[in-house]
Amino acid sequence: MHRGGKPGEGGQLPGGKVNELIARLRYSTPGITLISPPPHHDIYSKEDLAQLIFYLKQVNPKALVSVKLVSEPGVGTIACGVAKAYAHLITISGHDGGTGASPISSIRYAGSPWELGLSETHQPFERKRIKGKSKSAS
Repeated sequence: MHRGGKPGEGGQLPGGKVNELIARLRYSTPGITLISPPPHHDIYSKEDLAQLIFYLKQVNPKALVSVKLVSEPGVGTIACGVAKAYAHLITISGHDGGTGASPISSIRYAGSPWELGLSETHQPFERKRIKGKSKSAS
């Protein structure tokens, strides 16, 4: 549901990582730092995310669908919805990963460790016996 490990903040892709392909896809110039907005304006619920997964599978049935979630309270419930929507991989992102381009106050004080998110995701998977539908990683 979030793009990075600092819920509510957008991300930055440093210019050194913006190659020709990324620049073309983002209608930019190679080497220019890109800013990503904090919300995905087409995803406001688990149902919206499930619909997006469905659409992606319709466009390319052979493609693997991977969903990155932020380690935060409630991530287990969201991950269950993602698994039930048949995403192939669920990645739990912690507060200390990413490009390091976030404001220093966010790097130090925002977000949760990936271990907490993975634990919160694993518990409902066990209770609801959601195994084999998706793989989870962090």
